[in-house]
Amino acid sequence: MSEGTYSSLHKDLIEIIKLKSDPIGIKLFSDVRPDLPYLNKNLALCQVMKLASIYGRNIGISADNVDACVIGTWILGFRELPEDYAKRWVVLRRITEEVASKLLEQIHRLPMGKYKSGVIAPLKKFDELNVDPDVIILMTNSAQTYLLLRGFFDSTGIKPKSDFNGHAACEVIATPYEGNSPWLTIPCGGARGLAEAQDDEIWLGMTVEHLKTAINRLKSEGSKYPPTVYQIVMTPPIPEHALTRLISRS
Repeated sequence: MSEGTYSSLHKDLIEIIKLKSDPIGIKLFSDVRPDLPYLNKNLALCQVMKLASIYGRNIGISADNVDACVIGTWILGFRELPEDYAKRWVVLRRITEEVASKLLEQIHRLPMGKYKSGVIAPLKKFDELNVDPDVIILMTNSAQTYLLLRGFFDSTGIKPKSDFNGHAACEVIATPYEGNSPWLTIPCGGARGLAEAQDDEIWLGMTVEHLKTAINRLKSEGSKYPPTVYQIVMTPPIPEHALTRLISRS
């Protein structure tokens, strides 16, 4: 990418979509890079995503500092799950062994051992990091999501993809690596309990090129958040409504 590319895309997202927190990029590496700003404590992957998005931090990740929730390191391919993990769901969440097995089988994840470290940072910081993010994650509400996905579809004719079961929302990182972009999910219980995901929050994962396609479409047509709803802002007050009787001339 040319100089300033990610800062420009970041700026467009803030101005057009009006995100409440920074869009974040994820770049994974096949080795443990010594030059990354590794977090010096062990958190869940969703917590690190939120730290980068809300507080604008560049955070290096490895198997040692995003293993507080073992699903996160498993999804990234950093570490295998504990041998008793499926059994925990049977005992602690009172689901059947069959459902526990399906839960794990259906989670999108990266090949084990392919990556050993990575960096999660606000999108604009990748100009300074001098690397290209593999995936971009946006934390949006439904109207913001609508704009981005409509912009992408109207440019490509490609519908977004999604399949979630209420668990392992951080799989949104893995899915674009698999070719599933744009990918839509809702925060799981862990993301709500540990990373303070909000009630109206949706997580959207996209490749850089797909995000640029969506934003360029919105810019070309002059669309931005909030979507214009002419039915509301251009319809005269209803005569029968009590408020109309209060504010009207007659």
